Amino acid sequence: MKRALLAAVVLSGCADDPAPTTMSVAVPQALVDCAQPPADTDLRARLWVSGTDAPCPLTILASGVSGDCVVVPGIERIFTLDWFVVVDGVDVVLAQARKSLDLGGEVEANVALVFADDDYVVAGCRDMSVDSLDGAGSVDVDGVARPVCDLDDDGTANLDEVCAGGDPLGRP
Repeated sequence: MKRALLAAVVLSGCADDPAPTTMSVAVPQALVDCAQPPADTDLRARLWVSGTDAPCPLTILASGVSGDCVVVPGIERIFTLDWFVVVDGVDVVLAQARKSLDLGGEVEANVALVFADDDYVVAGCRDMSVDSLDGAGSVDVDGVARPVCDLDDDGTANLDEVCAGGDPLGRP
């Protein structure tokens, strides 16, 4: 499962030609070291960009991750990367990383957005669907507010439960 992954983030704004941005994405080491990692076909990734309403989906391929985002330059943007699986129709966030990138002023021809392994967290994750800047600390699961990276609120991170072959939703 260890990969060097690249995706493209396309900036658009006043310039006639959008400036391509390279985003370097590594699978979090905790996922690589997982005793029972999610199947490649089950693992998903998405990139939230502050100031937008929906994430940019990233496609996970055998050769890496690909995807395009349209990001309007002119201000500092916060990028939030979720690695997740879907269990019973619920997005189960396994790891999350956040980075800010100053896109104010003139945007260079190539801007790098790099997520390093130590940028990822598996606790204290944010639900970016409600606010692409700050997010929320909990998400509704079966009518109950639960921590984003511990959906059964048992004190064990979703990632740890998935890696142990358990149910991160805590459903019987």
